Amino acid sequence: MILRFLPRMLYVLLAALLWAPCAATAQETTDWTATAGMIPIGEDPERPDAELFHVDYIKDSADPATRPVTFLVNGGPGGASIFLHIAAIGPLTIASPGDGTFPAVPAKLEPNPDSWIDFTDLVFIDPVGTGYSRMLPGSDGQPGDPKKYYAVDSDMHSIAWFIRQWLTANDRWGSPKALAGESYGGQRVSGLSQILARDYGINLNMAILISPALHTEIPDTRYSILGPITMFPTQAAIAAHWGMNGEPPGPEALEEFERFALNEFANGLVRLGRADDATRAAFFDQVAGMIGLDTAYVARKRARIGDQDFATELLQDKGLMIDRYDGTVATENPIPELPGLNVFDRSLAVLTGVLLPPFMDHIRGRIGYQTDRNYIPLSMQVNLAWDRSSPTGGPDDLALSLAQNPDLRALVVHGMHDLATPYFRTKFVLEQSLVNPEARKRLLFGVYPGGHMFYLQKASRAEFAADVRAFYAGAN
Repeated sequence: MILRFLPRMLYVLLAALLWAPCAATAQETTDWTATAGMIPIGEDPERPDAELFHVDYIKDSADPATRPVTFLVNGGPGGASIFLHIAAIGPLTIASPGDGTFPAVPAKLEPNPDSWIDFTDLVFIDPVGTGYSRMLPGSDGQPGDPKKYYAVDSDMHSIAWFIRQWLTANDRWGSPKALAGESYGGQRVSGLSQILARDYGINLNMAILISPALHTEIPDTRYSILGPITMFPTQAAIAAHWGMNGEPPGPEALEEFERFALNEFANGLVRLGRADDATRAAFFDQVAGMIGLDTAYVARKRARIGDQDFATELLQDKGLMIDRYDGTVATENPIPELPGLNVFDRSLAVLTGVLLPPFMDHIRGRIGYQTDRNYIPLSMQVNLAWDRSSPTGGPDDLALSLAQNPDLRALVVHGMHDLATPYFRTKFVLEQSLVNPEARKRLLFGVYPGGHMFYLQKASRAEFAADVRAFYAGAN
């Protein structure tokens, strides 16, 4: 479902020498060629200090002058591109029930009917410290300290260096260029839309932000109202999914949830300090009814229900807790007597173990890329070491890029049941930041049933792929 926001050559030789021995190409009979390898990167191209692992899918016999190439990154930070690669966009995907739950392990790969390979070449990138990407040895023979890349700006520049080198090594400077990123990868896309044009002479044609976690200045205090307001539609949508508020469970209810959030809910929060007892009680009762929680609990929280509290409270009377990343999935609460227990999200704790075995078979077997390194799908060590102090990658970066670059179009998509990156928060801040009417026509927004990785629901993945195909064709 896509909605418009309105109204609503030394260097090359060195790269080739370092990269080519590491490359491997798939031998299967397909109409595309898969290649895996390393590209060295660094601030000084003649003295690279790290190398990034990538997997490319290139359509055979396609005209590079008209064939788009899409660079893809996941988030975390600390996440490799494995999630988008074999769960959503690549030519092969995990065989799954298709209802958002995970398949039994060991999972298998099958052809992906919703792959983007039909309309764009694909380059999946693993940032430093993820996948096989590592620091290179320095003059002392020891790998450098990777922390220099565990920061907002240096990370984005490392990806920009990679893109510049890949375009040169593959003679693709003349191709239409797209960048797609999921979660924190959405912050990367927003920031890189500016950085690539400003510092590298690379103007993107398309930007796709998937469940983006944009850098926003939204305080989480008892005095803030923007956080609760932009979380509310997701909470109401999850309550509707579980039949707890009498509203339809699909996207058709979202417009009403958004209207309520911006009107009755916002006014109620603002006036709480001056409302009489009867007015407050009526407000808490109305909010509780829409998000499926007990009125007394909502009153105790003063209608400000955080994502983790909501996840553990909604189905607590059944001994269940919902996944913060996908509110349509519920599992047994291991310690139900401790409401609000901050447990590790199932989507992070389990999904990587589902994806990694078939991915390793694919990379090492089908493609033939061999290395003794451990593939790191998700590194909490990287995540915890990350320097998030830079504001780069906020909604204003994407808004400015759209205003400056008339060839750029952006597609922002979310799962409607995702508490980790609530869709209405992204929609709200982009509506506020993008004031240029012409540029706003080139910003599209999509919401699908499911959570952070809504593409685990086959119907949502198919709808998403159809929307992206139309987006690339300029038909939206």
